[in-house]
Amino acid sequence: MPSDTNESKKIFVSIACFMDSDVVNTVNDLFRQAKFSERISVGICLQYAPELCEKGIDGHGDFAELDTIDRVRIDKLHYTEARGPIYARYRCEKLLRDEDFFLQIDCHSRFFANWDEILLEEFAHCREVSDKVIISHYPISITDMTNPERLNMIGRIDRFREVSTDDIKMHGTLVPIQSNPQSGFGISAAMLFMESSVKRALPYDANLHNGLHAAEQFLYSARLWTAGYDFLVPTRHALATEYLSNRDRIPDPAWQHYCSEYNKWRLKTWTKVKYYLELDDLAQVDESYQVDVRENRAHFAPGTIRTLVDYYHFTGLHAELIKYFPFYAQRHA
Repeated sequence: MPSDTNESKKIFVSIACFMDSDVVNTVNDLFRQAKFSERISVGICLQYAPELCEKGIDGHGDFAELDTIDRVRIDKLHYTEARGPIYARYRCEKLLRDEDFFLQIDCHSRFFANWDEILLEEFAHCREVSDKVIISHYPISITDMTNPERLNMIGRIDRFREVSTDDIKMHGTLVPIQSNPQSGFGISAAMLFMESSVKRALPYDANLHNGLHAAEQFLYSARLWTAGYDFLVPTRHALATEYLSNRDRIPDPAWQHYCSEYNKWRLKTWTKVKYYLELDDLAQVDESYQVDVRENRAHFAPGTIRTLVDYYHFTGLHAELIKYFPFYAQRHA
């Protein structure tokens, strides 16, 4: 597939990082493996502990090299000011400038050669399927980047690993790579590629404290789909991620803070997510979010091109939601 029309396109790479020093390796590999590295920019929300960096304790928090790499924009905040992955990704978005495309990845990722050209060509390929394209899938594991059998497979988001009153978590299936893009149900936070104009029009909601699966992936998928966008799985791998826990790279004080904040906000955040997903009514939203949803629902609620009910039918969730959510059942049973 010709790449002439892609050579002028710029890509912004969004990386939320909570005390994971592997982000330095990720950024270096990102530029090293790019075909048009001069057209790549990186935005990092670095949630870290300056006091550990200064002391160099056990190698934790050694992020100084990031300040020396060209075309890397860093938004730094102390880990005690962190409010979860969505807040961090929201801050990453604020570093976006004139780039044509937006790529969201994990801070512990690696790249295939010419990954940027691959993504641009895959986007053009997907445009043959849909005018409104979101490329997303579960990336291959870094440990499998040279495994011929795994390289012929790709993680399509096509099912759910939890549907309950407490959460809705998307999941995927390893499927053979096809010659044409395959359809999926939604996004993976570890590999999300779209035109920057879409991200500007549909930004993250910063007030989803410590939300991850329910708040970040499923809610944002619903917002995109109801705004008319289709999720497509590419025909080639561009990047990989680490699926083993990065807990060992996070100092204990930072990890303890993360866990305490997550436990504090998880259920509160879920009440807001349920309201936006039309699974519960406004009265059930936690008081921490009452003013927020009243003022900002128009900005962060699902779109109007397609309905949420149609999305639930598309994903096969409709019957499950009737079973678990009386508010939804009363309206759609």
